[in-house]
Amino acid sequence: MKYGFDLDDTLCDTASVINEYAIKYDIEDLNGNGLLKESNDSKDYYYFINGLNWSREDIKNFFDKYYLEIISKVKIKSNVKDTINRLKKENNKVYIITARRRRENNIVEKITSKWLLDNGITIDRLFINVTQKSDLVKELNIDVFVDDSYDTCLEVKNKTNAKVYIMKTKYNEGIIDNSLSSIESIHELIKDN
Repeated sequence: MKYGFDLDDTLCDTASVINEYAIKYDIEDLNGNGLLKESNDSKDYYYFINGLNWSREDIKNFFDKYYLEIISKVKIKSNVKDTINRLKKENNKVYIITARRRRENNIVEKITSKWLLDNGITIDRLFINVTQKSDLVKELNIDVFVDDSYDTCLEVKNKTNAKVYIMKTKYNEGIIDNSLSSIESIHELIKDN
């Protein structure tokens, strides 16, 4: 089988790192109060923006300043290493399909590859800067796809033959859509009955 996984907030905890830096940026750079209003119905990964009431320019400047630090500091979620390595051992194909934005000198690819290596995760291929994940899922003929973005999951479900799972997170747990299966850990994909 072929598995496609998103990276941020699917295989690693990115939200807590983004929130930490967003609050810091809001206070230090925007002279805001740093009060992040929590949301549980965000359909994409920009959950923190509405909580801080930022403009597009604020978002751009924030990521220009902290993006590389953020993706360097994310922590692997529990059971990810063991689950992916088990899938590989069982001769499955494992792809990481992430919307992480490219930067000069392939620095994002380098940071991400190092993170995978440092965390002992073996995959078949890493795809960076993928904005239309459904196209790649279809092209690779992926059987199982997991992402934390509701919009992305719905798009992949509607445009491909992949079985799609939405990764439950604190910011998307309020979204109710019975057409999508949800999981709290990728380990649920291989649990023995």
